[in-house]
Amino acid sequence: MKKAIYFFITFIFLSCSQISEQKETSYGIIKNEDEKSKVIEKLADSYLAGNFEIARDYFTPESQHFFNDLVYDVDGIIEGYNFHSVLFDEIKHNDRKIYTGYMSDGKTQTFHDFIWFAKSKLSGEEYFYPCHCRWQWEGDKINKTSCYVDPAAIFAEAALYQEQNQ
Repeated sequence: MKKAIYFFITFIFLSCSQISEQKETSYGIIKNEDEKSKVIEKLADSYLAGNFEIARDYFTPESQHFFNDLVYDVDGIIEGYNFHSVLFDEIKHNDRKIYTGYMSDGKTQTFHDFIWFAKSKLSGEEYFYPCHCRWQWEGDKINKTSCYVDPAAIFAEAALYQEQNQ
């Protein structure tokens, strides 16, 4: 009987220890109906509508914006995203998921995953690419964005646009 009690107490101790370890290694919490997620949804919808100017209200003036390995300032990223509507019709974010991570180290990032779709105004080609964007927050403002997508379609259509508009 003593052995059974010993094993039972040991089991409880180890179980509690594992639960405690899980809490200590938590990276944070994820929300998708919070205000930051709603802001990103609003920004994404403005991009889809062809006018990303509203982003100025949410970006810090010195924020950096990465499109794959290219780095832009606020003016550059807004101009670039607005230019997409010059090149493409029917821009969509299919299977869109937006959620914000409130990390245990104090950082806050909103994640935006989707399948980018667009139809070229110039070539008529239709494009589908998986895309992942990350929006880093500093208080109520965004100080960094990173968007990862295969840029082949955008660069090909931009080159075609330049060729036709020389």
